Amino acid sequence: MKDITEIMLNPVRMRIIQTFVAKESITTSEICEKISDIPRTTLYRHINILLDANVLIVVAEKKIRGSTERTLALNIDEIVKHNTLENAPHQAFSFLMNIYSKIEKYYSSEKHNLENNKIFLNNTVMMMDDQEFDQFSSELQTLFLKHSYDVAKGRKPRDISIISSPVDDENE
Repeated sequence: MKDITEIMLNPVRMRIIQTFVAKESITTSEICEKISDIPRTTLYRHINILLDANVLIVVAEKKIRGSTERTLALNIDEIVKHNTLENAPHQAFSFLMNIYSKIEKYYSSEKHNLENNKIFLNNTVMMMDDQEFDQFSSELQTLFLKHSYDVAKGRKPRDISIISSPVDDENE
């Protein structure tokens, strides 16, 4: 079995996981409605991968017209279990390689157009104490929730990655 980091970094599975940001639990049908640009069969396959990896758990089942509707939730305990100091370098590497592979694929394609596709890279060092950083993180999460629009004509997925890390201070 793949490691949990690789499982979660798949773009479709990441979108499924992100549906749980606004709700603690959600039905499989609601996930399909939220991510309607991906075929249901594909979503169900990815949901099953997340269930097999114990990233998602079934919290309720309800019979509806001969089929079973599952209500799912993130298995926070399982995710936290893998979020260890020993796993951190591997998780960071997997995260960065995932971004790199997307960028490499984009630039290798015939359809890259930086201006039309709104591609940019940015690095900013911000001076903050822990309280200011916590406030910034909270505001950023609120901003992401505010702009996590549903699928609609003319909208396309935009992959935004943010990394927070300490700055190597040579003065220490």
